[in-house]
Amino acid sequence: MALANHMSSGKNRPPLALTRKVRAPDHELLERKPLVPADLTEVEWVLRERGSGTRSVFEDALVQFGLEARTLRIALELPSNEAVRAAAEAGLGAAVISASIAAPSLEAGLLQQIDFRLPEREFYVLTHRDRHPSHAARVFLAMLTTARVTKRSQHKAR
Repeated sequence: MALANHMSSGKNRPPLALTRKVRAPDHELLERKPLVPADLTEVEWVLRERGSGTRSVFEDALVQFGLEARTLRIALELPSNEAVRAAAEAGLGAAVISASIAAPSLEAGLLQQIDFRLPEREFYVLTHRDRHPSHAARVFLAMLTTARVTKRSQHKAR
């Protein structure tokens, strides 16, 4: 079993984990209400390297907002989510990281969520058609599915 963020071929399964949030420490974007897409081009950014799924989804969203990725002021490009989070915590720029990576820093008050909605990133479970998942894999899949249903229920209640 594997997690992937693109479905290629095979059995179509619903997404299990949804991510994508824009995060920043005490940052000028927090003061702008309402935040408009053009505001994203006026601040420094800390992003994952080109080709990462996180960055690709963000750049695709920019196009949907009528912006080009090349208009961003990128202060740092880093190879891991944890490095991006640490740079944002240090005040080096706004960052786009998954909710699961941001959660500890948000809870500790080291990061703040920017009030700007981006598309959520979907992940899919891939299994080998000729192999049966182990008990541990089935339990893990059940846990992911339960978390997905809980998240969707909470989202609809808002």
